[in-house]
Amino acid sequence: MNRPRKITWHLFVSLTLTWTAAAWWGCAEPSPPDGTPWQTSSSSSSSGEGGAGGEGGGLTVGGAGGTGGDAGACATTKAESRRIPVDIVFLIDRSGSMGGAKWEGTKSALNTFFNDPASAGISAGMVYFPAQKPDVCNPASYSTLDVPISVLPANAFELTNSIPFYPLGSSTPTWPALKGTLAAATAYQDSHPGHKVIVVLATDGDPTGCQPLEIDLIAALATSARNYNGVRTYVIGVAGSTIANLDKIAEAGGTTKAYDITKDISEFAATIAEIRKETLACDFELPAPPDGMELVPDIVNFTYTPNGMGEPKIVPRADDLADCKDLPGWYYDSNLAPTKLILCPASCATVQADVNAKVEVLFGCDSVLN
Repeated sequence: MNRPRKITWHLFVSLTLTWTAAAWWGCAEPSPPDGTPWQTSSSSSSSGEGGAGGEGGGLTVGGAGGTGGDAGACATTKAESRRIPVDIVFLIDRSGSMGGAKWEGTKSALNTFFNDPASAGISAGMVYFPAQKPDVCNPASYSTLDVPISVLPANAFELTNSIPFYPLGSSTPTWPALKGTLAAATAYQDSHPGHKVIVVLATDGDPTGCQPLEIDLIAALATSARNYNGVRTYVIGVAGSTIANLDKIAEAGGTTKAYDITKDISEFAATIAEIRKETLACDFELPAPPDGMELVPDIVNFTYTPNGMGEPKIVPRADDLADCKDLPGWYYDSNLAPTKLILCPASCATVQADVNAKVEVLFGCDSVLN
């Protein structure tokens, strides 16, 4: 039900379904579970353009006036906003066991992803493990990326050119590699809280060569990064990996379970395309209220117009992801200090499928709750 109106100002904010430019720099040092400092790196990136898009059946709730009234009730001031820029750090296993068809499939998938027009505007960087450096067990060997994060397609040549012709590593140092890579990713996220930074780990085996080897300790790194500033870890299991172990890392990293391509390396390309689709569509900036006024989260609404035509319909607000309950809705990244609006999975799928979708944020009307 609606809460009482708390202020009298009104702001209408229009979000266009395009990717916009952004930059990254700087370092920060969050603390991992073992208490030692993260290693950090710096690089540069920017985000360009892209889109998302069917008709979006189940999102109709009410008129755009916040209390089911006419669409103009909250439309006295307009301001532009944007989707959250996405930055992906790939952490790729180059141990000797990845040779043959597995490595050829991995190279092909990465080449396809980096040069795919659908990836334009995403920023990407690359780390290989074991590192091609003397100390493969030191997280610092991975916190400086092999290819700095930068926007696609401009960064595609450097990324594809960096892929070793053969995987010649002699161990699988998962703990130091993940720790160093997450250090770089969390530093990036610290510098740009308006971005959405993820790590994609692809491996074909259990940890070897560098302590610790325990999966629970490796998973704890992913938990620490997610809890620190929201960096999520996706995991892809190539033939030879123990999927149950990789599921633990993925769950700890906030992505539920690992992608299992152990039976067919040709699924690698479709898998990273699916990750791209999931990360692109559903996070939006929460613009600041006008004239220095304090944000009141309970008087914010999110609307969706199927095919960009007709009257916008309000999408109900949920408390969090769990409160979505497979129904249309949206929620804040933080109910205490919100900076982003995130669509529930059901609404996300609808907007993704609608190439002409129009979404808007309304400030000044009581939130419609789910």
